Parts: sequence; C-alpha cells; structure tokens
Amino acid sequence: MHSDGIQLWPDEKLLELIRADDCAAFDVLYAKYWSKLYMAAFNILRDRQAAEDIVQEVLVSLWLRRDSLEIGSLSTYLYASVRYQVFKVIRLGKIRESLFLEVKELSVGNQGENALIQQDISNLLDEGVSSLPEKCRQVFLLSRMEHLTTKEIAQRLGLAPKTVENQLTIAFRRLRAVLGDFILRTVIVLVGWWL
Repeated sequence: MHSDGIQLWPDEKLLELIRADDCAAFDVLYAKYWSKLYMAAFNILRDRQAAEDIVQEVLVSLWLRRDSLEIGSLSTYLYASVRYQVFKVIRLGKIRESLFLEVKELSVGNQGENALIQQDISNLLDEGVSSLPEKCRQVFLLSRMEHLTTKEIAQRLGLAPKTVENQLTIAFRRLRAVLGDFILRTVIVLVGWWL
C-alpha cells in the first residue's frame, strides 16, 4: 500500500495496518508523531541527543511489539511512553546535572502536559517520602514543606539539632536512591509542585 493513500487515515487504521506488518503505515505514523514526541522530550530534558534517543526507542519498541500491544489511543500511548522514558533517564542521572536549574523556567507544550509532568514528579516524591521511617518523614516534611530550620525542627520534635541533621541526611540519601539526584534536587527547588 502506498503511503499517499494512508496519510489521512486515523490512528486506529494506521495501527491496524502496522499490526499487519505494513511498513508504509509505520512510516506515516513515524512522520506524524516524531517531531511532536521529540519536542515533548526535549522541552523537559533540554538535551537534543537524549530526546532523539527516547523518541527513537519508543517508536522502535512500538514496531517490535506491534502484535502484542493493546493500545486504546495511539497519541496517549506514545506521549505516556515518552514521558516514562524521560523520567527513567532523569532517575538514572543520564542527563547533565545543571538541568535542574532550568526546570523552574520549564514550559511544556500545554497546561495538560505540564500538569501530567507535575503529577508524575509528585507521585514519585509521595512514594519516596512514604517509604521513609517515621522520624525521617517528620523531619523532612517540616524542613521542606514548612521550611523550618534545623533548630526549629529540633525544638518542635524535642530532638537535638544534630539528630535532626542526621535524619535529614538519611532522608535525602533514601530519596536520592528512589528518585535519582536530578528529581530530588528539582523537587527541593520546586517544592511548590508537591502539595
């Protein structure tokens, strides 16, 4: 089948053709989504090569798994896959450290995408904080959410200031293991996202 005839077909039809091993349909899908997915990844990572690699990986994975994938909405599936890969790259620390300084100025496509990214980060942080021991969790939340000093936390909880520092160190170490350095620093800088 020629790609001219399928360019106007809806995603459902393209998926049907791709499941039937139609390379031309995959080429049309690739052309339709590549730049949009690239921009979604690049707007977060600010790294051209990483964004290209992620989009390539997502699209190749779609082709390789075309027989077994259950996809309701192609667009939703592709953007969710890219978002997952972006956060995987961030967690593994495969992007430059200075990126977290740029996140404050991050403007991702539309408000819906921005809300999804904020929700992803919030969910990761919630999971990490909930896994902390009780005392660590209390100290972390007082430090990062109420912006109390070490001395104020010590007075409120009846602890020595050195104990508070140790608990914060433990909390950051555990959260770093769960979230990766980049997300942890981003959350600390942009703690207003996490409500």
